Amino acid sequence: MDIFVYIIGGFFAGIATGLVGLSAAVIIAPLFATVLGMDTYVAIGIALASDIFASSTSAFNYIRYKNVDLKRASYLAIMVIVFTIIGSIVSKDMNPYNMNSVLNIFVVVLGIRFFVYPVKDNPQNKLIKPGKFIIGQAIFWGIIIGLISGYFGSGGGLSMLAVLTMLLGFGLREAVGTSVTIMTVTAFVGAVTHILIIPTEWLPLIFASVAAFVGANLASIFANKVNEIILNRVIGGFLMIYGSILVLLFYTS
Repeated sequence: MDIFVYIIGGFFAGIATGLVGLSAAVIIAPLFATVLGMDTYVAIGIALASDIFASSTSAFNYIRYKNVDLKRASYLAIMVIVFTIIGSIVSKDMNPYNMNSVLNIFVVVLGIRFFVYPVKDNPQNKLIKPGKFIIGQAIFWGIIIGLISGYFGSGGGLSMLAVLTMLLGFGLREAVGTSVTIMTVTAFVGAVTHILIIPTEWLPLIFASVAAFVGANLASIFANKVNEIILNRVIGGFLMIYGSILVLLFYTS
Protein backbone atom coordinates (compact mmCIF):
# COMPACT_ATOMS: atom_id res chain seq x y z
CA MET A 1 0.00 0.00 0.00
CA ASP A 2 2.73 2.45 1.00
CA ILE A 3 4.79 1.76 -2.13
CA PHE A 4 1.68 2.34 -4.27
CA VAL A 5 1.24 5.75 -2.62
CA TYR A 6 4.93 6.57 -3.21
CA ILE A 7 4.64 5.76 -6.93
CA ILE A 8 1.26 7.43 -7.58
CA GLY A 9 2.25 10.55 -5.64
CA GLY A 10 5.60 10.81 -7.41
CA PHE A 11 4.16 10.20 -10.88
CA PHE A 12 1.41 12.82 -10.65
CA ALA A 13 3.81 15.26 -9.00
CA GLY A 14 6.15 14.78 -11.96
CA ILE A 15 3.34 15.43 -14.44
CA ALA A 16 2.45 18.64 -12.60
CA THR A 17 6.09 19.76 -12.65
CA GLY A 18 6.65 19.04 -16.34
CA LEU A 19 3.36 20.54 -17.45
CA VAL A 20 2.89 23.55 -15.17
CA GLY A 21 6.16 24.02 -13.30
CA LEU A 22 4.32 23.07 -10.10
CA SER A 23 6.63 21.98 -7.29
CA ALA A 24 6.38 18.25 -6.63
CA ALA A 25 6.13 19.12 -2.95
CA VAL A 26 2.63 20.53 -3.47
CA ILE A 27 1.39 16.99 -4.17
CA ILE A 28 3.86 14.70 -2.41
CA ALA A 29 4.26 16.43 0.98
CA PRO A 30 0.56 16.66 1.96
CA LEU A 31 -0.14 13.20 0.48
CA PHE A 32 2.62 11.45 2.44
CA ALA A 33 1.91 13.39 5.64
CA THR A 34 -1.87 12.85 5.50
CA VAL A 35 -2.24 9.34 4.05
CA LEU A 36 0.91 7.73 5.46
CA GLY A 37 1.21 9.73 8.68
CA MET A 38 4.77 10.71 7.80
CA ASP A 39 6.49 13.50 9.72
CA THR A 40 5.73 16.72 7.84
CA TYR A 41 9.33 17.96 7.73
CA VAL A 42 10.55 14.57 6.45
CA ALA A 43 7.74 14.51 3.86
CA ILE A 44 8.77 17.94 2.57
CA GLY A 45 12.40 16.80 2.34
CA ILE A 46 11.37 13.74 0.29
CA ALA A 47 9.14 15.90 -1.91
CA LEU A 48 11.98 18.33 -2.59
CA ALA A 49 14.33 15.44 -3.40
CA SER A 50 11.75 14.10 -5.88
CA ASP A 51 11.51 17.63 -7.25
CA ILE A 52 15.19 17.51 -8.20
CA PHE A 53 14.52 14.66 -10.62
CA ALA A 54 11.20 16.03 -11.89
CA SER A 55 12.56 19.54 -12.44
CA SER A 56 15.86 18.47 -13.99
CA THR A 57 14.31 16.18 -16.61
CA SER A 58 11.69 18.86 -17.36
CA ALA A 59 14.42 21.50 -17.66
CA PHE A 60 16.36 19.26 -20.06
CA ASN A 61 13.35 18.98 -22.38
CA TYR A 62 12.54 22.70 -22.23
CA ILE A 63 16.19 23.57 -22.94
CA ARG A 64 16.17 21.13 -25.86
CA TYR A 65 13.23 23.01 -27.36
CA LYS A 66 14.90 26.39 -26.57
CA ASN A 67 12.26 27.42 -24.04
CA VAL A 68 14.54 28.55 -21.21
CA ASP A 69 15.88 32.09 -20.68
CA LEU A 70 17.91 32.36 -17.47
CA LYS A 71 19.56 35.63 -18.49
CA ARG A 72 16.32 37.62 -18.27
CA ALA A 73 15.42 35.88 -15.01
CA SER A 74 18.87 36.08 -13.37
CA TYR A 75 17.95 38.51 -10.56
CA LEU A 76 14.87 36.47 -9.69
CA ALA A 77 16.81 33.19 -9.79
CA ILE A 78 19.61 34.35 -7.48
CA MET A 79 17.21 35.66 -4.83
CA VAL A 80 15.04 32.54 -4.99
CA ILE A 81 18.03 30.22 -4.48
CA VAL A 82 19.56 32.21 -1.60
CA PHE A 83 16.31 32.64 0.32
CA THR A 84 15.27 29.01 -0.21
CA ILE A 85 18.17 28.08 2.08
CA ILE A 86 16.98 30.55 4.72
CA GLY A 87 13.38 29.37 4.43
CA SER A 88 14.42 25.71 4.78
CA ILE A 89 16.35 26.43 7.98
CA VAL A 90 13.66 28.48 9.74
CA SER A 91 10.86 26.06 8.81
CA LYS A 92 12.13 23.29 11.10
CA ASP A 93 10.13 24.35 14.15
CA MET A 94 7.15 25.90 12.39
CA ASN A 95 3.89 24.62 10.94
CA PRO A 96 4.50 24.45 7.16
CA TYR A 97 0.80 24.70 6.33
CA ASN A 98 -0.02 28.02 8.01
CA MET A 99 -0.73 29.64 4.66
CA ASN A 100 -2.29 26.69 2.85
CA SER A 101 -5.61 28.45 2.28
CA VAL A 102 -3.88 31.45 0.67
CA LEU A 103 -1.68 29.29 -1.56
CA ASN A 104 -4.61 27.10 -2.61
CA ILE A 105 -6.74 30.09 -3.61
CA PHE A 106 -3.72 31.49 -5.49
CA VAL A 107 -3.58 28.25 -7.53
CA VAL A 108 -7.24 28.68 -8.57
CA VAL A 109 -6.79 32.37 -9.49
CA LEU A 110 -3.68 31.63 -11.57
CA GLY A 111 -5.56 28.85 -13.35
CA ILE A 112 -8.41 31.21 -14.24
CA ARG A 113 -5.87 33.74 -15.51
CA PHE A 114 -4.29 31.26 -17.97
CA PHE A 115 -7.66 29.83 -19.03
CA VAL A 116 -9.39 33.18 -19.67
CA TYR A 117 -6.38 35.27 -20.74
CA PRO A 118 -3.91 32.94 -22.51
CA VAL A 119 -0.25 33.96 -22.34
CA LYS A 120 1.22 34.15 -25.83
CA ASP A 121 4.90 34.20 -26.69
CA ASN A 122 5.96 37.62 -27.96
CA PRO A 123 9.47 37.65 -29.50
CA GLN A 124 9.62 41.44 -28.98
CA ASN A 125 9.66 40.95 -25.20
CA LYS A 126 13.08 39.30 -25.44
CA LEU A 127 14.52 42.48 -26.92
CA ILE A 128 13.24 44.75 -24.15
CA LYS A 129 15.67 45.32 -21.28
CA PRO A 130 13.88 45.48 -17.90
CA GLY A 131 14.17 48.83 -16.09
CA LYS A 132 15.34 49.32 -12.51
CA PHE A 133 11.77 49.24 -11.20
CA ILE A 134 11.12 45.86 -12.83
CA ILE A 135 14.47 44.53 -11.59
CA GLY A 136 13.64 45.76 -8.08
CA GLN A 137 10.30 43.96 -8.19
CA ALA A 138 11.99 40.80 -9.50
CA ILE A 139 14.44 40.90 -6.56
CA PHE A 140 11.59 41.50 -4.08
CA TRP A 141 9.49 38.64 -5.42
CA GLY A 142 12.58 36.42 -5.62
CA ILE A 143 13.07 36.87 -1.87
CA ILE A 144 9.40 36.09 -1.16
CA ILE A 145 9.35 33.06 -3.48
CA GLY A 146 12.59 31.71 -2.00
CA LEU A 147 11.22 31.95 1.53
CA ILE A 148 7.97 30.26 0.44
CA SER A 149 9.87 27.47 -1.33
CA GLY A 150 12.12 26.73 1.63
CA TYR A 151 9.52 27.22 4.35
CA PHE A 152 6.55 25.40 2.81
CA GLY A 153 8.47 23.17 0.40
CA SER A 154 5.98 24.25 -2.25
CA GLY A 155 4.45 27.23 -4.01
CA GLY A 156 7.72 28.43 -5.54
CA GLY A 157 7.10 27.04 -9.02
CA LEU A 158 3.70 28.64 -9.48
CA SER A 159 4.88 31.89 -7.91
CA MET A 160 7.78 32.05 -10.36
CA LEU A 161 5.41 31.24 -13.22
CA ALA A 162 3.25 34.21 -12.22
CA VAL A 163 6.21 36.62 -11.92
CA LEU A 164 7.82 35.47 -15.18
CA THR A 165 4.62 35.82 -17.23
CA MET A 166 3.05 38.87 -15.60
CA LEU A 167 6.10 40.92 -14.60
CA LEU A 168 8.93 39.91 -16.93
CA GLY A 169 6.80 39.26 -20.03
CA PHE A 170 7.78 35.63 -20.64
CA GLY A 171 5.74 33.40 -22.93
CA LEU A 172 4.03 30.52 -21.10
CA ARG A 173 6.31 27.73 -22.35
CA GLU A 174 9.41 29.81 -21.74
CA ALA A 175 8.17 30.73 -18.26
CA VAL A 176 7.56 27.09 -17.30
CA GLY A 177 10.94 26.07 -18.75
CA THR A 178 12.83 28.81 -16.91
CA SER A 179 10.90 28.10 -13.72
CA VAL A 180 11.70 24.37 -13.64
CA THR A 181 15.36 25.10 -14.41
CA ILE A 182 15.56 27.39 -11.37
CA MET A 183 13.55 24.86 -9.36
CA THR A 184 16.17 22.18 -10.02
CA VAL A 185 18.64 24.22 -7.97
CA THR A 186 16.17 25.35 -5.28
CA ALA A 187 14.87 21.78 -4.86
CA PHE A 188 18.43 20.50 -4.44
CA VAL A 189 19.27 23.19 -1.89
CA GLY A 190 16.01 22.67 0.00
CA ALA A 191 16.26 18.85 -0.02
CA VAL A 192 19.85 18.81 1.24
CA THR A 193 19.02 21.31 3.99
CA HIS A 194 15.98 19.31 5.13
CA ILE A 195 17.81 15.97 5.07
CA LEU A 196 20.80 17.35 6.98
CA ILE A 197 18.53 18.73 9.71
CA ILE A 198 16.29 15.63 10.01
CA PRO A 199 17.39 12.33 8.34
CA THR A 200 15.07 11.12 5.59
CA GLU A 201 13.32 7.83 4.80
CA TRP A 202 15.13 6.45 1.75
CA LEU A 203 12.58 3.95 0.41
CA PRO A 204 9.80 6.50 -0.25
CA LEU A 205 12.40 8.98 -1.53
CA ILE A 206 13.69 6.51 -4.14
CA PHE A 207 10.27 5.32 -5.35
CA ALA A 208 8.79 8.83 -5.47
CA SER A 209 11.84 10.25 -7.26
CA VAL A 210 11.83 7.60 -10.01
CA ALA A 211 8.07 8.00 -10.54
CA ALA A 212 8.41 11.81 -10.59
CA PHE A 213 11.18 11.55 -13.19
CA VAL A 214 8.99 9.46 -15.51
CA GLY A 215 5.91 11.68 -15.11
CA ALA A 216 7.86 14.91 -15.62
CA ASN A 217 9.60 13.59 -18.74
CA LEU A 218 6.29 12.66 -20.40
CA ALA A 219 4.55 15.91 -19.41
CA SER A 220 7.38 18.25 -20.45
CA ILE A 221 7.67 16.64 -23.89
CA PHE A 222 3.92 17.08 -24.37
CA ALA A 223 4.05 20.72 -23.20
CA ASN A 224 6.80 21.58 -25.70
CA LYS A 225 4.95 20.07 -28.67
CA VAL A 226 1.34 21.11 -28.10
CA ASN A 227 -0.27 24.29 -29.51
CA GLU A 228 0.25 27.33 -27.24
CA ILE A 229 -3.46 28.10 -26.82
CA ILE A 230 -4.20 24.48 -25.98
CA LEU A 231 -1.32 24.54 -23.48
CA ASN A 232 -2.84 27.60 -21.79
CA ARG A 233 -6.21 25.83 -21.58
CA VAL A 234 -4.68 22.60 -20.24
CA ILE A 235 -2.58 24.41 -17.64
CA GLY A 236 -5.44 26.73 -16.67
CA GLY A 237 -7.90 23.85 -16.34
CA PHE A 238 -5.41 21.77 -14.35
CA LEU A 239 -4.72 24.59 -11.90
CA MET A 240 -8.41 25.44 -11.42
CA ILE A 241 -9.40 21.83 -10.75
CA TYR A 242 -6.40 21.06 -8.55
CA GLY A 243 -6.67 24.34 -6.64
CA SER A 244 -10.41 23.84 -6.06
CA ILE A 245 -9.78 20.35 -4.67
CA LEU A 246 -7.11 21.73 -2.32
CA VAL A 247 -9.42 24.51 -1.11
CA LEU A 248 -12.27 22.03 -0.58
CA LEU A 249 -10.08 19.59 1.34
CA PHE A 250 -8.59 22.39 3.42
CA TYR A 251 -11.95 23.74 4.57
CA THR A 252 -13.67 20.36 5.06
CA SER A 253 -10.88 18.47 6.81
